[in-house]
Amino acid sequence: MYLVTFRLDPGEYDAEFHDLNDAIQAAAEGTDGYLGKRTWHAPESEEVLVVYYWESLDTLETFGAYSEHEEAKQRWTEWYDAYEVTVTEILDSYGSGFGDDADPPA
Repeated sequence: MYLVTFRLDPGEYDAEFHDLNDAIQAAAEGTDGYLGKRTWHAPESEEVLVVYYWESLDTLETFGAYSEHEEAKQRWTEWYDAYEVTVTEILDSYGSGFGDDADPPA
């Protein structure tokens, strides 16, 4: 499994951002191998952390080539003050106490 962590400092969102963001999310959900996402908001700042779960690197690369996703990457300065993307391969995962939350979101 792969995790893509998208850390962002939001700027100003407009209608065009929301339309593009919705299209990107629909594309992710329509991609075989997309396992879900989780979002966290830092209580002490505006920072947002979104973690996307992917079955394989191939499925992630398929999604990355989606035209709206490419457009958003080119236009990031219109909507974010800063961003960072980290791709991580999960080799092992363990723990207890989170119940259904321990698994990737459905």
